[in-house]
Amino acid sequence: MAILRTQIFGRSLIGVYLTANNAFILYPSSLINPLLKKFKTIFEEPFYPLTINNSNLLGVYTASNKYGIIVPHIIREDELNNLKSYMNDSYNIGILKSIDNALGNLILCNDKGAIISSFLENYKTKIEDILNVETVVYEFADFYLPGSISLANNYGCLIHPLSTDEEIEFISSILKVNEVDVSTVNRGIPYLSSGAIVNDKSGIFGSYCTGPEMMRITSVLNL
Repeated sequence: MAILRTQIFGRSLIGVYLTANNAFILYPSSLINPLLKKFKTIFEEPFYPLTINNSNLLGVYTASNKYGIIVPHIIREDELNNLKSYMNDSYNIGILKSIDNALGNLILCNDKGAIISSFLENYKTKIEDILNVETVVYEFADFYLPGSISLANNYGCLIHPLSTDEEIEFISSILKVNEVDVSTVNRGIPYLSSGAIVNDKSGIFGSYCTGPEMMRITSVLNL
């Protein structure tokens, strides 16, 4: 297990530009090689370059687990072909034709369950099929972007500080994790997924993450 605090493109928004699961890590094609080499020392999983509609915002546009990845309909054909070339035939690649393209902000998932925004209610069955997990429509902390205010792996989940005990209990039951707790990243930012990427073994965090934030996150996620 390994963790790293750093910046990407001069910012601490690691989870905006990168996305990780227990099968692979996606990174922007324009990422400089020295930083990529550093990232590869943290994760054992393969790294694949990608853009979505020529954008580097991979963490914003995609949601994934070890079974499948969901991408927006704005992905270009060449980008989709690149993505397909990285995956084996058993891995699910699904395109949502939703008017809301920030799927990483709208979907909280791990390898055991998924929680989606009401904005994607009409796509619930398709999301369930792609990710191969129980999927529910649920919004917490009075917010409609469950993916943006959370950070999860198969051991635990961190969520927005204003989440209630009842919300914590429900999220734990859907994701089937050992612990759910509240936290922030990058000195008090409640949009947890913007500040880090994690899987079950490793994590990369924004350089502004404080010691207490790192202790809480790594403890809950068992990193």
